[in-house]
Amino acid sequence: MENELNIVKILCEKFPWLTDRITVKKAKQIITNAMTPEEFLSIVQYAHDELQFSRGHHVVGLDDGDQLGLLYLISDPNHIMLMLRESVPKSNPVVRTLSGLYPCLMMHERELVSLFGVIVEGLPEGIHYPLPDGWPEGNYPMRKEWNPDYFNRNTMTYEPPTEKEEQK
Repeated sequence: MENELNIVKILCEKFPWLTDRITVKKAKQIITNAMTPEEFLSIVQYAHDELQFSRGHHVVGLDDGDQLGLLYLISDPNHIMLMLRESVPKSNPVVRTLSGLYPCLMMHERELVSLFGVIVEGLPEGIHYPLPDGWPEGNYPMRKEWNPDYFNRNTMTYEPPTEKEEQK
């Protein structure tokens, strides 16, 4: 795990605020705690440009209550996986696209838009993915407050009970 620890050391020297917020989980895996979008962008750009983390693999969305977590998985030529976690408020879930650095993440970012309601600035226009055509606007099925029992597949509408109906 010498390579992984060296990467952590380099990152912490460049970004001292990252100290105690980055961990080597096991061989070939480094993970950060949640970062603001500004912190995240500085780390990911540096990792890409200076540390050769040039392969994008996946983006995972997480509903953390009032926050949405975004876990980006990128790797270097030695197959060391760097898992960078970004956190944004659910009330204003705005992030920048990484499709310029990692074109293969474009579809994963589209998933964040459709499933979590994340606003990905700079994401090129394209299909809504993976939800079907006609999916009701403003319905994000991977958010914890979205209840599949209230989704009517026949009419493609989301019909939660009113407060009055809930009180019965």
